[in-house]
Amino acid sequence: MKGLTILFSRVVYAISWFYLAPEIPKILTYYHQPNSLAGIVPFSFFLGSGVMQVPSAYLGTRIGQRNSLVLGLLIMSGSAFSVALSDTFLSILLSYFIGGVGASMFFSSGGAILSSLNRSRLSFSLGLYNALFCVGGFIGLNWALVYNLTGFKIGAILVGVMTLASAMTNLGLPNQKPTWSIVRNRNVIVLGIATAGVWGIYYAVGELLPTFMVLYEHQRAITSSAITSSLLLFSAVGGVMSWIGDRFSKFKLMIISSVITSLSPVLIYTSAYTLALALLGIFNELAISLLYSITALQGEIRNSSISLAVVNSLNISLGTWIEFLAGYMGYSAWVVLAVLGVLPLLLLVGLKTHT
Repeated sequence: MKGLTILFSRVVYAISWFYLAPEIPKILTYYHQPNSLAGIVPFSFFLGSGVMQVPSAYLGTRIGQRNSLVLGLLIMSGSAFSVALSDTFLSILLSYFIGGVGASMFFSSGGAILSSLNRSRLSFSLGLYNALFCVGGFIGLNWALVYNLTGFKIGAILVGVMTLASAMTNLGLPNQKPTWSIVRNRNVIVLGIATAGVWGIYYAVGELLPTFMVLYEHQRAITSSAITSSLLLFSAVGGVMSWIGDRFSKFKLMIISSVITSLSPVLIYTSAYTLALALLGIFNELAISLLYSITALQGEIRNSSISLAVVNSLNISLGTWIEFLAGYMGYSAWVVLAVLGVLPLLLLVGLKTHT
C-alpha cells in the first residue's frame, strides 16, 4: 500500500471532526447556551468543509493536490489553536468553521493521490482511507479523557500540534494537478445528492448521541462518548470490507448498504442498542467507501479530486442540515432521520455508472 503518510494524516485529520463532541454539553453550559444549539457546534465545522469542498478542489488544480493537502492540514492545526484560545461561544464556532475549511482541502486531494498511487486496489485503498478516519474519530470521541487530564485548552492545543506534525510528513508526495472539467459530470452530482441522507445520519449519531445520552438518559459525558465511539470501531470494519467492491458490483452493494444505514438508527430506541451502532457503522462506511470508488471512476483517476470534492460537498452541504435538524428533534430525531436517509436514494433508480 502506497501513500502511508496520507493514511497517517487521515487519522489525525479525523480527530478534528470529533474532538469537541464530548465537550458540547459543557460548552453550552459554560457560555449559557440552550441545549437546542447542541448541533450548531459540529455544524460550524461541517459548514466550512461543505461550502469549501469545490473551491478547494479548484485550488488543487492551480497549486497541486499535495500542496492543497498540506495547506489544509496547516489550517486545521491553526483552527485547533484558535479554539483553545477562544473566550466566547461565537469565537469557538468561527474557529471550528475555519477548521472545516482546512478539512475541505485535505479530503479530496488525499483521496485522489491515494487512488492514483493504488489504482489496482481502488476500492480497498479508499476503504482503508475511510477506515482510518474511523480510527481518528474514535480517538476524537474519547478526547474527554485528555480533557480530564489536561483541561480543555491544553487538550485542544494537542490536537493542533498533532495536525501540524502530520502536515510536515506529506511534503514528499507527488504534486499532481487535475482537470477542472469533471465538475460538470451529471452522475457525480446525482450521486452526491442521493447519498446526502446516508452521510448525514452517520454524523448525526456520531456527533449528537453523546449529548442525547447525557440529556435524556442521564449518562456521564465520558460514558456516553465511550459508547458512541464503538460506532467508529464498527465503521473501521466496514471500511476494510470495501475490498468486496473490487470483485462485485460496487453500485448494487452501495444501494444495499445505504438502505441498511438509513434504517439502523431506529434500533437506538430498543434493547438492541449495540446492534444499531454495529449496523450503522459497518454499512455506512461500506456505502461511503463504495460511493467514493464509484465517483473516482466517473472520469480519469487523476481528476478524482474534483469528483470526490463535488460528492463530498453535496453530502456535507445537504447532510449537515439533517444533523442540524436532529439537534431540534430531541427524542424523536432518529425516526425522522431514517426517513430522510431512504427517500433521496430513489434518485439512484436508473442511474448508469461505470461499475
